Amino acid sequence: MIERDKPDRTRQSRRGFTLLEMVVGATIMSVLMIAMGSVMLIAGRALPQAQSVTSATTAAAAAADQIASELRYATAVNQRSATRIEFTVADRNNDGLPETIRYEWSGTAGAPLTRTYNTGTTVQMLSDVREFDLSYDIQAISREIPQSQESAETLLAGYSSATNYADYSIKSAQWFAEYFRPTLPADATSWKVTRVRICASQAGVPGGQTKVQLQLPTAACLPSGVVLEEKTLYESILPLLYLEYDFSYAAVSGLSPQRGLCIVFRWAADTEACKLLGQNKNVTATNVSLLKSTSQGITWSKQSGESLLFSVYGTVTTSGTPLIQSTYYLDAVRVQLRSGSDSGSLVQTAVRPLNRPEVTS
Repeated sequence: MIERDKPDRTRQSRRGFTLLEMVVGATIMSVLMIAMGSVMLIAGRALPQAQSVTSATTAAAAAADQIASELRYATAVNQRSATRIEFTVADRNNDGLPETIRYEWSGTAGAPLTRTYNTGTTVQMLSDVREFDLSYDIQAISREIPQSQESAETLLAGYSSATNYADYSIKSAQWFAEYFRPTLPADATSWKVTRVRICASQAGVPGGQTKVQLQLPTAACLPSGVVLEEKTLYESILPLLYLEYDFSYAAVSGLSPQRGLCIVFRWAADTEACKLLGQNKNVTATNVSLLKSTSQGITWSKQSGESLLFSVYGTVTTSGTPLIQSTYYLDAVRVQLRSGSDSGSLVQTAVRPLNRPEVTS
């Protein structure tokens, strides 16, 4: 007898999807497909925009780098503002002249950034510029310029008297000199002699000659032998009575305020060249001193309490209030540049010119 297979009651029976399950599944799949499509659409739109921002940033960076590179070698800045700069660089084309470079933006959003080289055609460096800002670091160097001022002719020194007159004859073995030091303002930087006035007369037969010299003094206030200028006094032009006589000098200038001068009367001709009028006692002035030489100027001695009658005129140069002059130098330039409407395309750089060109304040 053949046994037939019996059904396995332990195995669960299989079944299909219900209609409700299929409807729900289809709905979910539709939602997922729509979501994926939206993502792909957004991504597709965003990619060109991202590429546009990157391109604008790259172009702006290249333009800013070029500006900085050329500014680094600027030797002078002709014009400058927040949106414009014109400067010169050293000769590049061997014509012996510097080159002029100009960068400029009108300030209108969307207008281009331009570059002009010398007198050539202006070219567009960057389009659709929304921001171009140049800021400058300027260093001021100040210095004092002396403002020297020369006075009108004035009396610098002298001695006059109404008593104790005496004659001082100029002879071969008898020379006289007068040391003097002018009283000057505290801010005096130098002084000069324009005229010397003395009282002189004939000593006899009018054939004498006297050299009237202005000499630098020694530390002891004696004639040093260094003649700054010399004039000749001819006895023939003098009267028999004393008369004031002026000598003009043009080469005695730039004298130190701390030093005086010696008026030396050197014999030149005749037994007695002339006579000078002075005071032979009781002279107490501290800035004048009569000197005498019996060795033709080799040695000198002071004549205490004596002085010739004389006047010295000249001018005084004073320092005045110094002028403060400031010079301005370009230390650095900062550049901000943006092309396109996206703020993310803004680039910034800075440059320090190697030559520190001079600029206006």
